[in-house]
Amino acid sequence: MELYELLITTFVAALLTDLATGLGAVPFFFVRDLSAKLEGAFTAAAGGMMIAASLIQLVGEALDRAPGHRAWEVALGITLGAAFFGAATRWLHTNEDFDFLGLRKKGGSAALLIVVAMTLHSLPEGIAVGVGYGSSDTKLGFAVALAIAIHNIPEGVAITLALRPKGVSTLGCMGFAILTSVPQVIGAVPAAWAVWIFEPMLPAGMGFAAGAMTYLVVAELLPEATDRAGKHLTPLAFIVGIVLMMLMGVAVGLG
Repeated sequence: MELYELLITTFVAALLTDLATGLGAVPFFFVRDLSAKLEGAFTAAAGGMMIAASLIQLVGEALDRAPGHRAWEVALGITLGAAFFGAATRWLHTNEDFDFLGLRKKGGSAALLIVVAMTLHSLPEGIAVGVGYGSSDTKLGFAVALAIAIHNIPEGVAITLALRPKGVSTLGCMGFAILTSVPQVIGAVPAAWAVWIFEPMLPAGMGFAAGAMTYLVVAELLPEATDRAGKHLTPLAFIVGIVLMMLMGVAVGLG
């Protein structure tokens, strides 16, 4: 695939994952709300899909490209990716004066934190899409983009549930949801370009994306899902997500 084709494909895939976030607001045009348990189950299932995409597909492909003692490159990438997202999350929680489009003033810190957190973690998700396509394996890129797009839908639900009680319209909630995933588009294309140029760095880049997404699932998504869906439904939904992602990986020739 030529470079311009790679960048266009990556941009379109990342744009579609971004727009998928807005789908989370669609049910609220027809129903008042969704049960916390159902939302939690969706979040846990999405987390399972992201874990499968990270550890089975991204890390698996990275280890194939860096066999034997070179596995340290993958391990370093995973560690740096997790550290990056962990540091960014801590900064968000410690800077209480930080505001985003006036959300803290209008809807309180809870609404701000969920929107900024969703926006913040969208960047490593976009990098993951870019790394997937930049590996010259369009099937891998498609699988990662699909997992993130599906994951983005319950994120849109969560954003809508947080903002609607604060007086934000459903259409406005959809706009904020899409806005939070814009970093996916911003991060995907440069990541794909960098991987295409610096192919020797590909195993570490895949590890970085996997580490960031794994930290996100463990630190953010699973605790939230457990709070909403409970300790019994959450792991079941999480496993369902892993199985679904594995089956989709088989369907497109991955895993």
